[in-house]
Amino acid sequence: MDSLTHVVLGGSVAHLFWHKSLGRKSFAFGAILGTLPDLDIIFYPFLNQTQKLYWHRGEFHSIFFIFLASFLITKIFAKKSATYNLSEKRLFAGLFFIFFTHIAIDYFTVYGTQILSPVSRYGFARGNLFIIDPMYTIPLLLGMLTALLINEKARFKASLTGILISSVYLLFSLGSHFYADHLFKKQLASKNIKPSKSITSATPMNTLLWRHLSLTDKGILVGYFSLISKNSKDEIKFDLIKRNEELIKPFENQPNIKAIKWFSKGFWVAELKDDVLTVSDLRFGELRPFKNSSPDEWEYLFTWKMGKNPNGLKHKRDREISYKTALGVLWERLRG
Repeated sequence: MDSLTHVVLGGSVAHLFWHKSLGRKSFAFGAILGTLPDLDIIFYPFLNQTQKLYWHRGEFHSIFFIFLASFLITKIFAKKSATYNLSEKRLFAGLFFIFFTHIAIDYFTVYGTQILSPVSRYGFARGNLFIIDPMYTIPLLLGMLTALLINEKARFKASLTGILISSVYLLFSLGSHFYADHLFKKQLASKNIKPSKSITSATPMNTLLWRHLSLTDKGILVGYFSLISKNSKDEIKFDLIKRNEELIKPFENQPNIKAIKWFSKGFWVAELKDDVLTVSDLRFGELRPFKNSSPDEWEYLFTWKMGKNPNGLKHKRDREISYKTALGVLWERLRG
C-alpha cells in the first residue's frame, strides 16, 4: 500500500496497544514504525535493477522480520519503556502487530509480499485492494486526527472507530473479491476455457470494479466486472493478449528476463516498437484510449525497456495515453 496508509495504520495500531502508557506519543511512534519495513529501499544504491526487483518487499516483509524486529526493538527499549509503565510484553505485542498489519495489508494488494523470504521468493498476493484505496485509508486517518484533537477519555474510542470502519471495508473487499473471482471463473468454464493460472484484482481506488487475468495456451485473457453495473448479469467480454514469446526467446536466460517472469507470475507481454523491446507486467493494469479499443492500442502501467545490459531493467515512463483518459474509461466501465 501507499506510505500514508502505512503511517496511519501503524499509528492506529500503536495507539490501540500503548495509549494508556504513551498517550498521543503512541501515534508518532506507530507512524514511524509502520513505515519501517519499507526502508528496504535504503539498500538500493548497492543493488542493480534486477536485484532491486527481488529485494523490495522481500526480507523486510517476511514473517521472520516481524519476529526478529519486534524482539530486537523490545530488548533495545525495554528499560526506556519501563519509565512509561509499559511492560515488555505489551511493547512486544504492539511492535508485532504494527509490523504484522503492514505486511498483511501489502499482501492484500496484487503486488503482494514475500512472506517467507529468504527461504522462498514466492510473492503472496490476494488482490482484493488496490495499492491506493481512500476508502480504507480515510477512516484510519480521520480516527487518528480526531483522537489527536479531543480529550483523553474519548481518544481511544475515536481511534478504535477508525480501525473498525476500515476493517469492515476490508472484509467487504474480501467478499466482493471472492464473488467477482467466482463469476469470472464460472464464465470461462461455460466457454470450456481452462486457464493454467488466473488472478482477480481490484481496479484503482475502489472495490466495486474488478479485473481478471487468465493465462491460456493462446495468451492472456483480460476481463472486467462491475458490482453496480446495470449490465452486471450480461456475459463478460474477455480480450485476448498475445505474449509474443518469440521476442524474448533469445534472451530468456538473462537475469533481467528471468526476474520479470518471476515477478509477473507469468502474466507478462513482450512488444517490439520502433526497434525497442519492452516487457510489461499485466497485473497492474492497462491504459486504454477508449473502452472497446484493441490490445494493440493499449499501454501498460508496469513496463520495462530492455537494453543490452542483461541485468538492466529500465521503467518506461513515456505515455501516449493520459491517466485522465484511462480513468475515464474505468469510470465508464464501472457504471456499465
